[in-house]
Amino acid sequence: MQTSQDRWFLLGDLHGEAAPIDLFYWDNRDRLNLDDGNNHIILLGDVGANFGLKGLRDQRFKKALSQYPFTYICLRGNHESRVQNVINGNPRGWKQEHKYGGTIYVEKKYPKIEYLSDVPAVYEFAGYKTLSIPGAYSVDKWYRLSHKWTWFADEQLTEEEMELGRVLKKTEAPFDLVISHTCPWFYMPTDLFLPGLDQSTVDNTMERYLGELEYDLDYKRWAWGHYHADRLYPWVDGKEKLMLFNEKVVDLRKFMEMRETGTLREILA
Repeated sequence: MQTSQDRWFLLGDLHGEAAPIDLFYWDNRDRLNLDDGNNHIILLGDVGANFGLKGLRDQRFKKALSQYPFTYICLRGNHESRVQNVINGNPRGWKQEHKYGGTIYVEKKYPKIEYLSDVPAVYEFAGYKTLSIPGAYSVDKWYRLSHKWTWFADEQLTEEEMELGRVLKKTEAPFDLVISHTCPWFYMPTDLFLPGLDQSTVDNTMERYLGELEYDLDYKRWAWGHYHADRLYPWVDGKEKLMLFNEKVVDLRKFMEMRETGTLREILA
Protein backbone atom coordinates (compact mmCIF):
# COMPACT_ATOMS: atom_id res chain seq x y z
CA MET A 1 0.00 0.00 0.00
CA GLN A 2 1.34 3.42 -0.98
CA THR A 3 1.30 6.21 1.60
CA SER A 4 2.33 9.85 1.66
CA GLN A 5 5.27 8.79 3.83
CA ASP A 6 6.79 6.73 1.04
CA ARG A 7 9.80 8.22 -0.72
CA TRP A 8 9.91 8.08 -4.52
CA PHE A 9 12.93 8.71 -6.73
CA LEU A 10 13.85 8.71 -10.43
CA LEU A 11 17.21 7.58 -11.81
CA GLY A 12 18.64 6.72 -15.22
CA ASP A 13 20.73 3.86 -16.60
CA LEU A 14 22.72 1.72 -14.15
CA HIS A 15 24.11 -0.71 -16.77
CA GLY A 16 24.63 -3.40 -14.17
CA GLU A 17 26.61 -1.20 -11.77
CA ALA A 18 25.44 -0.72 -8.18
CA ALA A 19 27.94 2.09 -7.45
CA PRO A 20 25.43 4.93 -8.11
CA ILE A 21 23.00 3.37 -5.62
CA ASP A 22 25.78 2.89 -3.08
CA LEU A 23 26.84 6.54 -3.44
CA PHE A 24 23.29 7.85 -3.14
CA TYR A 25 22.59 5.73 -0.07
CA TRP A 26 25.69 6.63 1.91
CA ASP A 27 25.57 10.32 0.99
CA ASN A 28 21.90 10.66 1.97
CA ARG A 29 21.14 7.91 4.46
CA ASP A 30 20.86 10.19 7.48
CA ARG A 31 19.55 13.32 5.73
CA LEU A 32 16.67 11.44 4.08
CA ASN A 33 16.23 8.80 6.81
CA LEU A 34 16.61 6.13 4.18
CA ASP A 35 16.72 3.32 6.72
CA ASP A 36 13.20 4.18 7.84
CA GLY A 37 10.03 3.92 5.76
CA ASN A 38 9.66 2.84 2.15
CA ASN A 39 12.03 4.00 -0.57
CA HIS A 40 11.18 3.45 -4.24
CA ILE A 41 13.53 4.13 -7.15
CA ILE A 42 12.04 4.12 -10.64
CA LEU A 43 14.88 3.15 -12.99
CA LEU A 44 14.41 4.46 -16.52
CA GLY A 45 15.76 1.49 -18.46
CA ASP A 46 19.11 -0.21 -19.03
CA VAL A 47 19.15 -1.31 -15.42
CA GLY A 48 21.23 -4.32 -16.43
CA ALA A 49 19.75 -6.78 -13.96
CA ASN A 50 18.82 -9.20 -16.77
CA PHE A 51 21.71 -8.62 -19.13
CA GLY A 52 24.12 -11.55 -19.00
CA LEU A 53 21.47 -14.24 -18.42
CA LYS A 54 24.26 -16.80 -18.06
CA GLY A 55 27.03 -16.89 -15.50
CA LEU A 56 27.17 -14.84 -12.31
CA ARG A 57 27.12 -11.26 -13.59
CA ASP A 58 23.40 -10.65 -13.15
CA GLN A 59 23.25 -12.46 -9.82
CA ARG A 60 26.09 -10.39 -8.37
CA PHE A 61 24.38 -7.19 -9.45
CA LYS A 62 20.99 -8.19 -8.05
CA LYS A 63 22.58 -9.16 -4.74
CA ALA A 64 24.39 -5.83 -4.61
CA LEU A 65 21.18 -3.87 -5.21
CA SER A 66 19.28 -5.90 -2.64
CA GLN A 67 21.52 -4.88 0.25
CA TYR A 68 20.16 -1.33 0.20
CA PRO A 69 16.77 -0.22 1.62
CA PHE A 70 15.18 0.44 -1.75
CA THR A 71 12.50 -1.11 -3.91
CA TYR A 72 13.64 -0.87 -7.52
CA ILE A 73 10.99 -0.44 -10.21
CA CYS A 74 12.64 -1.38 -13.49
CA LEU A 75 11.58 -0.13 -16.89
CA ARG A 76 13.11 -2.16 -19.72
CA GLY A 77 15.68 -0.45 -21.90
CA ASN A 78 17.62 -1.84 -24.85
CA HIS A 79 20.59 -3.38 -23.02
CA GLU A 80 18.60 -6.02 -21.13
CA SER A 81 16.35 -8.95 -21.83
CA ARG A 82 12.59 -8.78 -21.86
CA VAL A 83 11.52 -9.99 -18.44
CA GLN A 84 9.10 -12.51 -19.97
CA ASN A 85 12.02 -14.22 -21.73
CA VAL A 86 13.84 -14.50 -18.41
CA ILE A 87 10.73 -15.89 -16.74
CA ASN A 88 10.32 -18.47 -19.51
CA GLY A 89 13.79 -19.77 -18.68
CA ASN A 90 12.98 -20.21 -14.98
CA PRO A 91 9.19 -20.01 -14.43
CA ARG A 92 9.33 -21.37 -10.89
CA GLY A 93 11.74 -18.65 -9.84
CA TRP A 94 9.38 -15.80 -10.66
CA LYS A 95 5.98 -14.51 -9.66
CA GLN A 96 3.51 -12.09 -11.17
CA GLU A 97 1.86 -9.53 -8.91
CA HIS A 98 -0.82 -6.88 -9.19
CA LYS A 99 0.77 -3.72 -7.81
CA TYR A 100 0.73 0.00 -8.55
CA GLY A 101 -2.55 -0.58 -10.36
CA GLY A 102 -0.94 -2.85 -12.94
CA THR A 103 1.07 -6.02 -13.44
CA ILE A 104 4.67 -6.37 -12.29
CA TYR A 105 7.10 -9.29 -12.23
CA VAL A 106 9.39 -10.26 -9.38
CA GLU A 107 12.17 -12.83 -9.11
CA LYS A 108 11.54 -14.67 -5.86
CA LYS A 109 15.21 -14.52 -4.83
CA TYR A 110 15.24 -10.72 -5.19
CA PRO A 111 11.83 -9.43 -4.04
CA LYS A 112 12.93 -5.79 -3.93
CA ILE A 113 13.64 -5.69 -7.67
CA GLU A 114 10.40 -5.26 -9.61
CA TYR A 115 10.00 -5.31 -13.39
CA LEU A 116 7.36 -3.44 -15.33
CA SER A 117 5.57 -4.85 -18.35
CA ASP A 118 7.53 -5.49 -21.56
CA VAL A 119 4.85 -3.52 -23.42
CA PRO A 120 3.17 -0.13 -22.83
CA ALA A 121 1.20 -0.18 -19.58
CA VAL A 122 -0.46 2.09 -17.05
CA TYR A 123 0.58 2.24 -13.37
CA GLU A 124 0.15 4.55 -10.41
CA PHE A 125 3.31 5.65 -8.62
CA ALA A 126 3.04 7.86 -5.54
CA GLY A 127 -0.51 8.68 -6.57
CA TYR A 128 0.50 9.78 -10.09
CA LYS A 129 -1.10 8.06 -13.06
CA THR A 130 1.81 6.88 -15.19
CA LEU A 131 2.19 5.60 -18.74
CA SER A 132 5.18 3.25 -19.01
CA ILE A 133 6.78 2.69 -22.43
CA PRO A 134 9.79 0.32 -22.60
CA GLY A 135 12.36 -0.37 -25.29
CA ALA A 136 14.84 1.41 -27.57
CA TYR A 137 17.35 0.76 -30.33
CA SER A 138 21.00 0.02 -29.55
CA VAL A 139 23.18 2.34 -31.60
CA ASP A 140 26.09 -0.04 -30.95
CA LYS A 141 24.17 -3.01 -32.35
CA TRP A 142 26.59 -3.84 -35.15
CA TYR A 143 29.63 -3.35 -32.94
CA ARG A 144 28.13 -5.75 -30.42
CA LEU A 145 27.33 -8.32 -33.05
CA SER A 146 30.79 -8.14 -34.62
CA HIS A 147 32.36 -8.71 -31.17
CA LYS A 148 29.83 -11.41 -30.27
CA TRP A 149 28.54 -9.34 -27.36
CA THR A 150 25.03 -9.53 -25.98
CA TRP A 151 22.35 -7.92 -28.12
CA PHE A 152 18.59 -8.44 -27.84
CA ALA A 153 16.76 -8.70 -31.16
CA ASP A 154 13.45 -7.81 -29.50
CA GLU A 155 14.77 -4.66 -27.81
CA GLN A 156 12.22 -2.41 -29.54
CA LEU A 157 8.45 -2.64 -29.46
CA THR A 158 6.69 -4.48 -32.25
CA GLU A 159 4.05 -2.70 -34.31
CA GLU A 160 1.37 -4.59 -32.39
CA GLU A 161 2.86 -3.42 -29.10
CA MET A 162 3.05 0.14 -30.38
CA GLU A 163 -0.62 -0.03 -31.23
CA LEU A 164 -1.31 -0.94 -27.60
CA GLY A 165 0.35 2.34 -26.60
CA ARG A 166 -1.88 4.21 -29.04
CA VAL A 167 -4.94 2.58 -27.51
CA LEU A 168 -3.81 3.54 -24.00
CA LYS A 169 -3.36 7.12 -25.19
CA LYS A 170 -6.95 7.19 -26.39
CA THR A 171 -8.55 5.37 -23.47
CA GLU A 172 -6.42 6.19 -20.40
CA ALA A 173 -5.27 9.80 -20.78
CA PRO A 174 -4.76 12.18 -19.11
CA PHE A 175 -1.52 11.06 -17.48
CA ASP A 176 0.40 12.74 -14.72
CA LEU A 177 3.66 11.10 -15.76
CA VAL A 178 5.13 9.27 -18.72
CA ILE A 179 8.29 7.18 -18.35
CA SER A 180 10.22 5.74 -21.26
CA HIS A 181 13.76 4.64 -21.95
CA THR A 182 14.35 6.75 -25.03
CA CYS A 183 12.63 10.02 -25.90
CA PRO A 184 10.19 11.47 -28.42
CA TRP A 185 11.79 12.42 -31.74
CA PHE A 186 11.55 16.18 -31.24
CA TYR A 187 13.58 16.02 -28.00
CA MET A 188 16.45 13.83 -29.18
CA PRO A 189 19.68 15.37 -27.82
CA THR A 190 21.64 15.53 -31.08
CA ASP A 191 24.55 17.19 -29.31
CA LEU A 192 25.07 13.94 -27.40
CA PHE A 193 25.15 11.65 -30.44
CA LEU A 194 28.30 9.52 -30.66
CA PRO A 195 30.91 11.20 -32.86
CA GLY A 196 31.83 9.17 -35.90
CA LEU A 197 28.62 7.13 -35.88
CA ASP A 198 26.78 7.27 -39.17
CA GLN A 199 23.30 8.34 -38.08
CA SER A 200 21.78 6.90 -41.25
CA THR A 201 22.44 3.46 -39.74
CA VAL A 202 20.48 4.24 -36.58
CA ASP A 203 16.91 3.00 -36.34
CA ASN A 204 14.80 5.81 -34.87
CA THR A 205 11.55 3.88 -34.94
CA MET A 206 11.01 4.19 -31.19
CA GLU A 207 11.75 7.90 -31.11
CA ARG A 208 9.34 8.57 -33.97
CA TYR A 209 6.71 6.45 -32.26
CA LEU A 210 7.14 8.31 -28.97
CA GLY A 211 6.94 11.57 -30.89
CA GLU A 212 3.63 10.41 -32.33
CA LEU A 213 2.35 9.59 -28.84
CA GLU A 214 3.63 12.82 -27.33
CA TYR A 215 1.87 14.94 -29.92
CA ASP A 216 -1.36 16.23 -28.31
CA LEU A 217 -1.01 13.77 -25.40
CA ASP A 218 -2.51 15.13 -22.20
CA TYR A 219 0.28 14.73 -19.63
CA LYS A 220 2.24 16.79 -17.11
CA ARG A 221 5.71 15.26 -16.87
CA TRP A 222 7.84 12.92 -18.98
CA ALA A 223 11.12 11.30 -17.89
CA TRP A 224 13.59 9.14 -19.84
CA GLY A 225 17.17 7.87 -19.78
CA HIS A 226 19.22 6.31 -22.62
CA TYR A 227 21.44 9.26 -23.57
CA HIS A 228 23.81 9.22 -20.58
CA ALA A 229 23.23 12.78 -19.48
CA ASP A 230 21.06 14.82 -17.11
CA ARG A 231 18.90 17.52 -18.67
CA LEU A 232 15.76 19.44 -17.78
CA TYR A 233 14.00 20.60 -20.93
CA PRO A 234 12.20 23.93 -21.40
CA TRP A 235 8.73 24.14 -19.89
CA VAL A 236 6.00 24.09 -22.56
CA ASP A 237 2.26 24.50 -21.90
CA GLY A 238 2.52 23.25 -18.33
CA LYS A 239 4.54 20.19 -19.39
CA GLU A 240 8.08 19.40 -18.29
CA LYS A 241 10.50 16.80 -19.63
CA LEU A 242 13.52 15.30 -17.91
CA MET A 243 16.45 13.18 -19.10
CA LEU A 244 18.54 11.35 -16.51
CA PHE A 245 21.70 9.30 -16.29
CA ASN A 246 22.90 7.61 -13.10
CA GLU A 247 24.52 10.38 -11.05
CA LYS A 248 21.63 12.66 -10.16
CA VAL A 249 18.69 11.18 -8.25
CA VAL A 250 15.47 13.14 -8.66
CA ASP A 251 12.69 13.32 -6.08
CA LEU A 252 9.57 12.27 -7.97
CA ARG A 253 7.19 14.48 -6.02
CA LYS A 254 9.43 17.53 -6.46
CA PHE A 255 9.50 16.85 -10.20
CA MET A 256 5.73 16.49 -10.37
CA GLU A 257 5.06 19.60 -8.31
CA MET A 258 7.74 21.89 -9.74
CA ARG A 259 6.90 25.30 -11.19
CA GLU A 260 7.86 26.72 -14.56
CA THR A 261 10.85 28.53 -13.03
CA GLY A 262 12.14 25.40 -11.32
CA THR A 263 15.63 24.03 -11.95
CA LEU A 264 17.12 20.56 -12.05
CA ARG A 265 18.95 21.23 -8.83
CA GLU A 266 15.70 22.07 -7.06
CA ILE A 267 14.12 18.71 -7.85
CA LEU A 268 17.05 16.56 -6.77
CA ALA A 269 16.52 14.28 -3.78
